[in-house]
Amino acid sequence: MTNPIVNVAVSVLAAPAPNTLQKTGAFVSQGATITSQGTKSLLTQLSDLTPLLPGTKAITSITWGGSAATVTTAAPHGLVGSLWLTISGEVPSGYNGPHYCTVTGPSTFTYPLPTNPGAQVTAGVYTEEDVGELVSQATTFFAQGGGQSVYVLELGPGNAAAGVTFLTAWIAANPGVFYSYLVPRYWDGDASFLAMLGTFNATTAKTYFFVTTSLQNWQLYTAQMKCVLAMIEAPAYGVWPANALTALTQTTGAAQATTTTNHGVLPGQYFTLSGSAPAGWNGTFLANAQTTGTVLGFQVASSLGPETSLGTLVASYYSSNGIPATEFSLAAEFFGTLDFTPSGTNRVTPLNLSYLFDVTPFPTQGNAAELSTLNTGNINVVGTGAQGGISSTLVIGGNMMDGNPFNYWYSIDWVQINAAQAVTAALINGSNTPANPIYFNQAGINALQQVLVSTMNQGITNGLVLNTVKVTALNATDFAAALEAGTFNGFTVVNADPFASYVTENPNNYAAGIYNGFSIVYVPLRGFQSITINVTVSSFAA
Repeated sequence: MTNPIVNVAVSVLAAPAPNTLQKTGAFVSQGATITSQGTKSLLTQLSDLTPLLPGTKAITSITWGGSAATVTTAAPHGLVGSLWLTISGEVPSGYNGPHYCTVTGPSTFTYPLPTNPGAQVTAGVYTEEDVGELVSQATTFFAQGGGQSVYVLELGPGNAAAGVTFLTAWIAANPGVFYSYLVPRYWDGDASFLAMLGTFNATTAKTYFFVTTSLQNWQLYTAQMKCVLAMIEAPAYGVWPANALTALTQTTGAAQATTTTNHGVLPGQYFTLSGSAPAGWNGTFLANAQTTGTVLGFQVASSLGPETSLGTLVASYYSSNGIPATEFSLAAEFFGTLDFTPSGTNRVTPLNLSYLFDVTPFPTQGNAAELSTLNTGNINVVGTGAQGGISSTLVIGGNMMDGNPFNYWYSIDWVQINAAQAVTAALINGSNTPANPIYFNQAGINALQQVLVSTMNQGITNGLVLNTVKVTALNATDFAAALEAGTFNGFTVVNADPFASYVTENPNNYAAGIYNGFSIVYVPLRGFQSITINVTVSSFAA
């Protein structure tokens, strides 16, 4: 219309999309997929993994002799050292299953097999450790339910040290892509991995590593590692008597203990040595492929020193089959930490005692002291609700290595992420709203403070923040004094240093557009870890 009487100015306020970082995690793969190094592949269901897998590899022959099977592969396997491989499709079927194998040549490997299955009739295939582990991670993850996706991050083939080097560089180049990583079992205790963990313990790091550790290695993780959630899966062990040791030897990382008589320990089972010196020879270890007869073979991370006193193989009175090859226990808990979608009707629940599905509980018979020690050390295990008359498997612990529950750091990260995003969105909208722009003055400070108040109130609604919000406007000195005096005890405080006092305290900041006067003080909401019920019994009837 020409020469309109009324002109209308329109400005649009854009609502920020919810930040999804805390719902985004990755399985770490080293050569288990056909994708190139650095590729991240989204899995929304278990079948999404199939096209990514390299498939099984052909076996030419398997022969048995000397309580071991020798496998010849159709093509050079490229494997080194000792590792778990899964044999399938063989006839006789006695050759099939997961086995701890030792590489003996470019196209051969062996594994212990006490009983002769007979001559090979049909040649089968083998699956490498990384592939089998990735499949078990995805299988266990998606057994927890639908609706939560996960990524596979391919680091390329190599050992743990190579994977750690690449992942460290990848995270630095891709900050804020993944909230958490489920790492391979063989990273447990690796020196380079332990060193890397030390770089993610700042309160602002917002990066976490889910680590499957062992009865042998768990004490390598320290209380400073707030970035680590560690679990020990149900271990495998058998029944055997105490057996005096006759020798202890070590060649680099390979250690051996010799018993007086046949010990009965099988590769893949845990056993305990006690009473030897130096003290490093004592502890719980995983029997490797060199375990047979009177020899206990196991791997160690450092030099234990020549033995000066010989102890014993500790008697084991109970047996446990461990977990099946298709299970990766920590993937169930990993799912639970990614499945939170905080809202007023979907509050964040404690991780401790939350249900897990299709996983194996840590055996309790004979392990009361061990489980108490692990709980004190902030190591997670799969347990059951038997104490409450509930048969379901569930998380026991739910803590990070620093002793804080997972929900504690989840809450802190949620506040950091959402406070920063909400204030940024308000500033952007304030620069695009001529009717009510946000300036660096008292009105602007007040507007942004209300954004933070709304964020903290949402945190309360979501089950992340404990106390009700109290809004204050104190200068830096008075605010510090009030905190010291306990004035704000029982409140979530959102303070804004008033404009006049702030520019007086920081005379150069106004010209630079810098305001550092907001402070939030709050307590994360958490669940119970232990409850004591005091019962007094009286003999007086009246």
